[in-house]
Amino acid sequence: MRLLATVWAARTPALPQIDASRRAALSHHANTRIASRLLHLFPFGSDATRQSVIDRALAAMRPLTRDVACGATVFASQCATCHCFVEIPGRPVGPDLGGVKDRSPEDLTTRILDPNRAIEDRYLLYTATTHGGRALSGLLVSESGGSVALLGLDGTEQNLLRGELATLASTGRLLMPEGLEAALDPQARADLIEFIARPPARR
Repeated sequence: MRLLATVWAARTPALPQIDASRRAALSHHANTRIASRLLHLFPFGSDATRQSVIDRALAAMRPLTRDVACGATVFASQCATCHCFVEIPGRPVGPDLGGVKDRSPEDLTTRILDPNRAIEDRYLLYTATTHGGRALSGLLVSESGGSVALLGLDGTEQNLLRGELATLASTGRLLMPEGLEAALDPQARADLIEFIARPPARR
């Protein structure tokens, strides 16, 4: 309830509380008023619009001094809900960022602010509703003639019988939503990118 109150009130200092996985779920909420409100706070733009956001973000970060330790804190609060990386415990909902090959500021900023530029089907967000009125969302991890399994945003697998489902559909977008620029200021983004680009060595 506090999360929804934050969405409605749109208190800027509270927006970082809405992490990436929660933004993804709320943006496809069964209540269209909630979904519309979230899209107003974290707009999903066209590729051209996202590129302009990326260009502005890169320009804002260039003169800043970056702190790896602060970046680790940002990762733990904003990214670990879906990703694992070095020694920070996270949920294996999205890819382990240890496998990222291009760690340039340009590429990392693009991945963070325009995640749907390169879509991998296995990370597509699905939404489901049941005949009983439940609304669920997550990754489709398995399906058969009689059931489906969604990996929820909390890392829990949810099994549903086909007979329970009223709807099941792909959103056509990745679990990671756009709009992170509204949740993190330039310094936080710069620190985060520095941490991903140059993480501390594993002990």
